[in-house]
Amino acid sequence: MKKEYILIMLLLSSVSYSTGKISFSEQRKIERSKNMEKEQLDVTNNLELNTRIISNNKPNRESIIRENIINFAKRQLGKPYYYGASGNQRFDCSSFTQYVYHSVGIDVPRVAAEQAQFKTKLTQGIKKGDLLFFETLGKGRISHVGIYIGNRKFIHASSKAGKVTVSEFSGFYANTFKWAVSVL
Repeated sequence: MKKEYILIMLLLSSVSYSTGKISFSEQRKIERSKNMEKEQLDVTNNLELNTRIISNNKPNRESIIRENIINFAKRQLGKPYYYGASGNQRFDCSSFTQYVYHSVGIDVPRVAAEQAQFKTKLTQGIKKGDLLFFETLGKGRISHVGIYIGNRKFIHASSKAGKVTVSEFSGFYANTFKWAVSVL
């Protein structure tokens, strides 16, 4: 039964190739060529797909810097607040942000009011790692700065807490917020 089936298939295939206008060997060349084109198309499509996947998953330089800013800032949690400090063991709000940004090779001015003016102001589209500026003293000028870390939270050297801490961007801070600055 199996032999008969194979014999019938061979006869049919030779008949279909021999009755056309091209020879059997020419037909095989065409089939091979079609298969090669299909394989090349599959490879090209796979390369394009893989390139898109890699491109979409590979973090860009800016997002890496932003994560480094946040990670370095978080390593300073709990260090004491001291007005006018300029070092790496204790901070006021602007010396803290200056120190953190310096860790990723970005120079920012020393005081909050100057940090607030040296780049374009943002009130929306704020990203992790952006500087947030506040008018906390009610004197009509910038008096506090922190770093946005996402999820409506920011990290800063707080005089009230007496240390570097994370605060919610709500209540007092939402009411005294003026603008953000993206240093990147």
